[in-house]
Amino acid sequence: MENSFDAVVVGAGIAGLYAVHKLRARGMRVRGFESAAGVGGTWYHNRYPGARCDVESIDYSYSFDEELQQEWTWSERFAAQEEILRYLGHVADRHDLRSAYEFSTRVTAADYDDRSGRWTIRTDTARTVSARFLVLATGVLSATNLPDIPGRDSFAGELYHTGAWPHHGVEFEGKRVGVIGTGSSGIQTVPVVAETAARVTVFQRSPNYSIPARNRPLTPEYLAEVKAGYPERRRLSRISGGGTPNSPHPRGALEVDAAERTRIYDQWWERGGYLFAKAFPDQTTNLAANDTAREYVEAKIRELVHDPEIAEQLIPDDHPIGTKRIVTDSGYFEAYNRENVELVNLRRTPITEITPDGVRTEDGLHELDMLIFATGFDAMTGSLSRIDIRGRDGRTLRDEWSAGPRTYLGLAVSGFPNMFVVSGPGSPSVLANMVLTAEQHVDWIASCVDYLDEHRATTIEASEDAVAEWVATCNANAAATLFPAANSWYLGANIPGKPRVFMPYVGGLGKYRAICDEVASAGYRGFVLDDPAAEVKAMLAGLADFPDVTRHDPADLRALIRSRRAPLTRQPAMRIAEDQVIEGPGGDLALRIYAPHHEGPLPVVVFAHGGGFVFCDLDSHDEFCRAMADAVEAVVIAVDYRLAPEHPGPAAMEDVYAALVWATEHAAEYGGDPARIGVAGDSAGGNLAATVCLAARDRGGPRIAAQVLVYPVIDDDFSTESYQRYGEGYYNTETAMRWYWAQYAPNGTDSPYLVPTRAESLADLPPAVVATAEMDPLCTAGDAYAERLREAGVSATAHRFEGLFHGFLTIPALSLTEPAREKLWQMMRDLLA
Repeated sequence: MENSFDAVVVGAGIAGLYAVHKLRARGMRVRGFESAAGVGGTWYHNRYPGARCDVESIDYSYSFDEELQQEWTWSERFAAQEEILRYLGHVADRHDLRSAYEFSTRVTAADYDDRSGRWTIRTDTARTVSARFLVLATGVLSATNLPDIPGRDSFAGELYHTGAWPHHGVEFEGKRVGVIGTGSSGIQTVPVVAETAARVTVFQRSPNYSIPARNRPLTPEYLAEVKAGYPERRRLSRISGGGTPNSPHPRGALEVDAAERTRIYDQWWERGGYLFAKAFPDQTTNLAANDTAREYVEAKIRELVHDPEIAEQLIPDDHPIGTKRIVTDSGYFEAYNRENVELVNLRRTPITEITPDGVRTEDGLHELDMLIFATGFDAMTGSLSRIDIRGRDGRTLRDEWSAGPRTYLGLAVSGFPNMFVVSGPGSPSVLANMVLTAEQHVDWIASCVDYLDEHRATTIEASEDAVAEWVATCNANAAATLFPAANSWYLGANIPGKPRVFMPYVGGLGKYRAICDEVASAGYRGFVLDDPAAEVKAMLAGLADFPDVTRHDPADLRALIRSRRAPLTRQPAMRIAEDQVIEGPGGDLALRIYAPHHEGPLPVVVFAHGGGFVFCDLDSHDEFCRAMADAVEAVVIAVDYRLAPEHPGPAAMEDVYAALVWATEHAAEYGGDPARIGVAGDSAGGNLAATVCLAARDRGGPRIAAQVLVYPVIDDDFSTESYQRYGEGYYNTETAMRWYWAQYAPNGTDSPYLVPTRAESLADLPPAVVATAEMDPLCTAGDAYAERLREAGVSATAHRFEGLFHGFLTIPALSLTEPAREKLWQMMRDLLA
């Protein structure tokens, strides 16, 4: 099973599905993890009776796929949970998104490694994978909040939470049902349950404002009109405050007379839905303006509820209207006119305990057969705090956010490179249409990744100054409104002990999009990008003291290089790591065999080390071979071939060929698959791998399944573009290469077993991966060889590591090495599959 990816996406809801689609479309290898058994996110879990969206379905839908917009037909103005889930399943199937996911798999931890610049992600199914980018699309309403009420777990009847509703049918008929909570889920649940239950007891601590949904079927004529106007509808939605094509009255509530004000409120009341909160532009910024809307709705509640005492208890008295999200209901207030619905005011008679028989309040026991917790979520941050996320130097996200969430743009966190939060705190999030906000965030992330690649940067993270400034901006924006006056889940007030911080960006989606776009256009202002060019330059400067090979006797050169070599780490650990001596063309031939801790049979790689045909040995490439065996999940057989000038070519090639023959006969003893034997080599070893393929073809075997040529010494043409540009000053030099060739081929380079480009034909060779480095004099020849292989009908994948130099893959200290290795390992896994 594959363990290395370009990006890991956590969550298969609206944001996660689009993130997988968008990142895969740009050629990235993406793995998604979802704790549920299927796609849908919050709509997978929230199956409670009456569950539906409060944004109109024609707007609560993806805009990225025009054909999808035209083909999908919504049945109602406000879609129910079942229809939304069916829609998301259709999108997942349409774009083959399920194949990217591991379902029923909860991410438990994510750790960033500074050296490799990658995230390690662990799950509750014992999966461990790594990725360059971590995209947290965990949802803002997904971590259920189950209050810790004494005796809660002792209840003997049926117990449910609206946010984790069972998939099987739940029968209410003839039962005494209690509902704790009167937020959105409670308000939507009560009228449906009341239709068949013997009795419904609603336990209310804080009443909420709710507006009739005025839901209705959508006619074909209306849908045709909407679909024809989708481009303009989406444009208006993106520049609006809330992500829908609706706008408030042009004047403030107090700038019109009472008759006009009532007319506008009547219009929005009859229209239905939470957008009543935006009838006038100053409703949530001016308390006197807000009072006019509040008084209007309170009068409506008194009209809808027949019992004046009950009506007064259902009217909020602790927050301005709209500062908690206005609920969209279907007959909620009218439900209290039914004889089988009872309201228990917990402010007057609090719950003291839950017993096996029901809920006990200060005025007695309410006997129940079923208890429904409609107590909402640990919103916006809860799903993230339940993952052990550790950034640079082991810092934890929980600690970083202990006093409240701190982000830049709601997208990034200082100290957590290459980690993006979709619809996170500090973004419009729940204050806008979540589908369009998710698309905006994912599009921004994808463009950011493009920018990194174009500028050869491997990491990006928010600066602490940018985070501090953005948090201050969000706080200032919120303080200029009435929102902080409400103890809402926007501030985390529903979770005991959670810091009270207003989490969403309240400035509106249109303004927020403009800010994000401006940050990007300014070169991602407020973000810190690594400077790989500076690190490479410093590394090349350090390598400048590498011995001048032309001034040393080869034997002395080998001894000098060995003396400078660091002690072997013998890591990663192998199931088998043993030296073996076989009979070679020139006598004893030493091999080193690496068998990783993976179940076989595994592919086999016969590996030839680099070193200009003159130096290096099994120890020089021990770490590289171990890493290859572990990551590629292959048995690696390294060959200690004879070196020049004592043994000029093609002696080294013949040794590698002998090792290949031995591997076909003995691979199974080490867990290898004799049918999947490839050859690989770096630098001079790349030459040997290529020439061995020619020899095996010409000699009728053994069969080679793949060849992997890593910045190979493929030709002795010193006139190429790469030699002209990088022939001196980039570690491997033209001077050194001329000397290497003189040692290896003192009698000329006409033979294809010395220089593979001398072969008359490259047909019938094994599939190939040719990896080159941009700042390497060998780059042009390597790229050209891959092209010649393709012209000869050989499947050949060429990859150039931009901004890097010859030999870098065996320098683990270079931060760019690990991600480059991951790319090479993936190409090898694909080739040897």
